[in-house]
Amino acid sequence: MENGHSSSPRRSAGATRSEASHQAIVAAARQVLAEKGYAGFSFEAVARLAGASKPTLYRWWPNKAQLIAEVYEVEATHIAIPAHYPVRERMAMLLNALWTLWHTTLCGVAFRSFIAESQHDKENMALLREAFLNRRLALPQEILATAIAQGELPPDTDTALMLKMLFGFCWLHLLTDNLGDTSPIAPFVDYLFGRVPRLAGGRHDPSFPIRS
Repeated sequence: MENGHSSSPRRSAGATRSEASHQAIVAAARQVLAEKGYAGFSFEAVARLAGASKPTLYRWWPNKAQLIAEVYEVEATHIAIPAHYPVRERMAMLLNALWTLWHTTLCGVAFRSFIAESQHDKENMALLREAFLNRRLALPQEILATAIAQGELPPDTDTALMLKMLFGFCWLHLLTDNLGDTSPIAPFVDYLFGRVPRLAGGRHDPSFPIRS
């Protein structure tokens, strides 16, 4: 035994996408990302640790960005915010939970790595925009819709603009690795709910993905 790993040779994960081999590769990817960071993350390192072949990884994940995205999905815990709290408190609770997740788990490293990989690959950028981002819009959209339904925001509120500000605020702190201090969240949420609806005047920006 060395570093907690068996010295016996691992069997190849093979060509069949079994659940066990899939989990082994994702677990290996998580370990490589945790130990070596984005700069040291490679299919070679993951395949070696998982006992799989590089062609197997490429059959299942076209590039390392998509494997990193899966590491994020596996690592991320489901964030559930109780519905009985006032909407401003719910939004603040959501941001606090999200920042804590990014700061205290591998999710922050994985997400930053995925964003970096998306900058020079159209397929990865499409995945970031159309799948990854859209899945994360659901809860803040629901909170804003509840605020409108309860009269805490006017009916013509530009929720797309509010979501842009929300994501920009969070991603700024994520990309600059400045998540440990959550004190900016409360004043930001107060501004978001108190000032933006009046400034926006109910205009809708169709360039930002938003679900009806």
